Amino acid sequence: MEVLHRQKGIPGRFPRSSLQPVHGDLFVPEAGKGLAGRKRSRGARGRSGKALRVTADSDGVMAQRERCSIVIPTWNAGYLVERCLRSLNDHGEADRAEIVVVDDGSTADTAERTWATCPDAVLVRHDGNRGFAAACNTGVSRASHEIVVLLNNDVVATGPFLDPLLSHFRDERVFAVNPRVYQAEDGRPGGGLVRGAMHCGLLRLRWAERESLRDGRALTLYANGAAMAMSRSKYLALGGFDTLYAPFYSEDLDLSYRAYQRGWTVLYEPESRLTHEHGATIGVRHDRAFIDRVSARNRILFVWRNVRDLRYLASHIFWMMARFLGAVLKGDLTFPRALMDAARLVDAVRTRRRTDPDPVATDREILGSTSGWAARES
Repeated sequence: MEVLHRQKGIPGRFPRSSLQPVHGDLFVPEAGKGLAGRKRSRGARGRSGKALRVTADSDGVMAQRERCSIVIPTWNAGYLVERCLRSLNDHGEADRAEIVVVDDGSTADTAERTWATCPDAVLVRHDGNRGFAAACNTGVSRASHEIVVLLNNDVVATGPFLDPLLSHFRDERVFAVNPRVYQAEDGRPGGGLVRGAMHCGLLRLRWAERESLRDGRALTLYANGAAMAMSRSKYLALGGFDTLYAPFYSEDLDLSYRAYQRGWTVLYEPESRLTHEHGATIGVRHDRAFIDRVSARNRILFVWRNVRDLRYLASHIFWMMARFLGAVLKGDLTFPRALMDAARLVDAVRTRRRTDPDPVATDREILGSTSGWAARES
């Protein structure tokens, strides 16, 4: 892994931090090193120890604005990175953040486009393509601030958005915060507030689609990997995104669910708004059949990896057999192949479950508490 700095113009190796890989590319603190990871950059700090930036408000009074790291993973999409960074520049958000771009083995002009738009950005380069989860883990490990904002390269800022997100981290229970996301193609709601329920053996997700439902703050089931702010120390304590789900999908759901099992929370903040061109990277590089197969496999793996409720698990076993037979009879082999793909990873799942701490919240408590906003539908 190389870390490149535009100012120096030469590649360099990032010093080994107090993180060690677990289960491949997951990172956790070494024994005795705590959750702080590597040393933070020096500078002004508030009472919580978080880095602050001093700015002048409209009346000329000096105010403290918390800084953060913005991590953008990318692969062969330099034009999307350039567009994302330009939007951050346009609304003044790049000036208050450390920008870390993780180039996941691109063969295109990622470095040139990054530095042309944001000369102070740090570019971390993988030797080969390792997938979304590994790229995010590398970026968060490299980040210098306690609050990390993760953005897909196909996300665009349409205005200032950081302050509403960062304000929630005064509460030590908060793991992550979702912004209010809109779809780029038609302006429709595109994520941020979501609930889930077990249905036919798998977790079925439902997003808030009416704007009236999205107007209030609430608990949400998971932090969206496309756009979210999170506690770096908690992310590292959880081991980061699990590469079990590579190459894509369900990493963010899995991570957030494990955060809830530890007693932490994920919030939705409607005053922070972003636009997302969903599938701009995945959709142009993989065919629909492959995407559907990976998605189905990861939905199965999520249950095996995280669900503890015995009734849910009994229902899951029944429905996996029923879904398998039904798909075979219809001649649709997507689900049977996905189930077989998941079965090949059962040993990896067992290893993870054996090392998990005992959950402090049950499956029913997690799903129930994160569905409260749906009551506003009635």
